[in-house]
Parts: sequence; C-alpha cells; structure tokens
Amino acid sequence: MSRGKPASAVLSGFYLVAMGATFMAMLVILIMNLSTPFEFSRNRIHELFYSGWAGAMVIRFSLLILVTCLSSLPLIGVMRQVLKPVRRFLTLPGAGLDLREKAGRRLINLPFIMVPVNLGLWVLVPTAIFTLFVHMGIMDYSTAATFAIRSFMVGLMSSAILFFSLEAHARKSLFPILFPEGGLAEMDDTRRISIARRLRAFYRLGSLIPLAHIVLTLFVLFLQVDDNPMSTREYARSVLLFSLVVFCIFFLGSGILTRLISRSIAEPVNEMVKVVNTLKKGDYNTRVQVVSNDEVGILGDAFNQAIKDLEDRKRVREAFGRYVDPRVRDEILSGRIPLDGEYKEVTVLFADLREFTPLTAANDPKQVVHMLNNYFKTMAAAIESNKGLILQFLGDEIYAVFGAPITDDHHPANAVRAALDMEKRITLLNREFKSQGLPLLSHGIGIHTGKVLAANIGSPDRLSYLLVGDTVNLASRLQAMTRDLGARIIVSQDTVDCLPGDAKDMSLTPHPQPVQARGINRPLNIYRA
Repeated sequence: MSRGKPASAVLSGFYLVAMGATFMAMLVILIMNLSTPFEFSRNRIHELFYSGWAGAMVIRFSLLILVTCLSSLPLIGVMRQVLKPVRRFLTLPGAGLDLREKAGRRLINLPFIMVPVNLGLWVLVPTAIFTLFVHMGIMDYSTAATFAIRSFMVGLMSSAILFFSLEAHARKSLFPILFPEGGLAEMDDTRRISIARRLRAFYRLGSLIPLAHIVLTLFVLFLQVDDNPMSTREYARSVLLFSLVVFCIFFLGSGILTRLISRSIAEPVNEMVKVVNTLKKGDYNTRVQVVSNDEVGILGDAFNQAIKDLEDRKRVREAFGRYVDPRVRDEILSGRIPLDGEYKEVTVLFADLREFTPLTAANDPKQVVHMLNNYFKTMAAAIESNKGLILQFLGDEIYAVFGAPITDDHHPANAVRAALDMEKRITLLNREFKSQGLPLLSHGIGIHTGKVLAANIGSPDRLSYLLVGDTVNLASRLQAMTRDLGARIIVSQDTVDCLPGDAKDMSLTPHPQPVQARGINRPLNIYRA
C-alpha cells in the first residue's frame, strides 16, 4: 500500500474490525441466551416458532444489527480520536519525523487502548439493558444477572479478537509505511505483549471462559430447579442442547483466536526463513519486514542488523581486495594471520624497471602511466599464476613473495618459474609497445630464499602485510646487482639449493665467481638466467 492511498480507505479497516467483533459477540449472546433452559428463553423460543418465526427472526436480526451499530459508535469514536495522528500522517505528503513517530506510537498502542474501552462497554451496556428488563418485569433478577455476566465473558473473547485483529490489520497495512526499517521495539511510551502472554491469553480465553459459561448457567439452573415446570427428560435435553451450543460457539471463537495468535507469531518467523534462504544465495540486499515490538520484532531488528553487518563486511571485503591480494585479504579477515607476527620460510622476488626515470621525463605522462599499468598487469599475472603474492608496487618496482601468507612447500621453484614467465611476457609486451610506437621496457629480477618475520605492520589506523628480515634485503640487493652484471634474472644459491632437481632444468647457470653485494658481509654464490 502506498502513501498516496486515501486515509479513509486505509483506516476503514480498523472500524470494520471493531464493528465485526461487536456484531459477532452480539450474535453469540443472542444464540446462547435463546438456547439457555431458562423460563425467559423458553418463552422467546415459543414466540419465534409459534408466532410467525420467520418474520420474528428478521425483526430480531435487524434489531441485532441496529444494536450493534449503536453499541459500536462509542468504540469507533474513541478509535477515530486515537488514530487522528495516523490520519494526519497519511493525508500530509510532507509529514515530518515527529508526526511519523507520533502516528507510529498511536498505532502500536491502539489495541491496548481499545480493549479496556471495549470491555467497559461490555460491562455498562448489558448491565443497563438487563437491569431495565428486570424493572420492566420481562425477566427475573437471576436470569438478568446471568445474561449480564455472560455478556461480559463474551465481551472478553470479543476484546481478544478485537485486539489481535487490530494488530493484524496494522501490521499488514500501516506498519510497513510507518516503520519501513523496523525499530518498533525502540519506540518510547509504547505497550507490548510478549509471546508468552499471547499463549496464556489463548489458554484462558479459549478454555476457561467456555467452562465458566457452563458452570454459571448450571449454577443458576440449580437455583431455579424447584420452579422449573419441565420434566426431567426435557430438562436434561435442554441442558445438553445448551452445552452443544456453547461448544460450537467457542470452538469457532477459539479457532479465530488461534489463527490470529498463531499468525502473529508464525508470519514474522516465516519472513525470516525466506530472508535466510535469500542470504544463502548471496543476496545481502534483502531485509526482514519488522511489524511488531515483541520478541519476534526484536529478533527481526537484530536479524536486519546482522544482515547489514554482513553486507558491510562483503563491501569491505570487495573494496579491500582491490588494494591487497584477495588471499591476504581472506587471511586477514579470517584472523589466520597472527597480528603479532610469525617466522616463515619464503622466497622473495624483486623486479625493477631499468632506465624508467629518463623514460618518464621524455614521454607524455598519460603514455607513461599506460605503459606502467600494462607492465604491472602483465607481471602480476605471471606472479599470481605461479602462486606468488604481490605485496607492493613501489614506484616502478614489484615486491612479491612466494610461500606466504599461505604456506607453499614449492615456493622456491614457483618463484623461479614466475621470473622466467615474466621474461617471456615482457618480450611479448614490448612487441605490442613497438607496434604502437612506444618505448621498450627492460627489467631486472632478484630472487632469494630464507626466513622472514611476516606480520601486519604499521600504525593502529593503517596496517600492511609485510616481510621483515635479511632475506628481503638480500633479494633487493640481487635485483640491483642485475644492472651491474648485465643479467636479467639473478637467483641466490639458497634458492637453487631448494629447487627439485638440477638448476639447469630451470635454465639457470652459475656465475663464475662469488659476488659481494652492498651491505652484505659475505660473498654470495649466484645463478643467472
């Protein structure tokens, strides 16, 4: 239902519910009173069946409708007053938050306000009517008192049906408008009825009231037994008929009440089940429509918050994956990377473009960025296809690791394969650049295997997954050495020792003599490719 629908069309459902509950209660009282084996009731039945019963029934039914309308006027008048903020909200297109909250508060409290009003009418109106009948000599005092008490007990059942019917109509028609995001339980100055109280109300109204009707009637019949002219068989038949009528009436009434109460619990739960099935498909845009402030409504609000947290987590996960490798993202989000660090055996690879600074100065910036992005994209594909992880792009340099954060027993071989693949790909990339009239690129790659401290390192506000240790420094030095030795790839002896087979199988050849790297105190045996 939209906001544009006339307020009268929306609110009329509440008035019809009130009149319907009153009419049913009046009809129940009429049937029960006529079926009671009192002298007054026998006289009315005799009038119906021996004095033009069809016409009498029409007259009494018309009178019942008239009494229902008259009895409902105070109820509807109070309801119209309570619903005034709701009517204003529906008729004012630009209604503000204050009016929305006031309308929502009134709508939540509506059933709680109308039940005591309805019960008050069921006390005052029957008492007045049957007292008048006693003064007019139409019935005796005990019969009038019995009918008045019976009317009140039927009014209890009618009020319960009125309560849950008003609640059901509000949930279906207006709560989705007034509370599109739920939060009914957070409204101040509102009443609520728990699930336990709903079940207790069903038990008391569906079981105790029918028994109370029968006990009350039998007690009055016991008091009048000496004045009753009926035979024993006829008397027993009348009591049996009355018991059957009570059974049928309250069987139907309890069925209506059962349906209303069960739907008030089951429908929100079924809504959650549907949302869960939608979440299983990966759709986090769905939400539970919260239409109550009881435990189910509170659970629905918590459910929606959990979905929002999952959606935010998914959004962060997707955004995070654009800045770091998805494998690092997953390890960090799952908590499998120790925040205080861990020592790991890894292979580190550094790749750096040669003569890139002069190339930057001599070419159009957009062209340089285009070349650099294509280079990084191509080299990243080579590294990642060999189970490597790019930790950082440092200017025109690539910093990658094999064997972390996810352990890989073959990280040395994978690192060498990645370097050889990078060589093949840069050759193909240069062909493409040449066809476009762009400068050619060349790079140097250094690889070393050893232990590192792997951890999330940085400030409390910004962390990066980094490696710390001599292994990283040495790999960087080997990369820098490629320029001095005129090599494209330099691999340390430590990495070659970890390869599964001979170095020649990986197209590596040993350097003739050990080399001395800057900042490294010992000579190094290296291999070239």
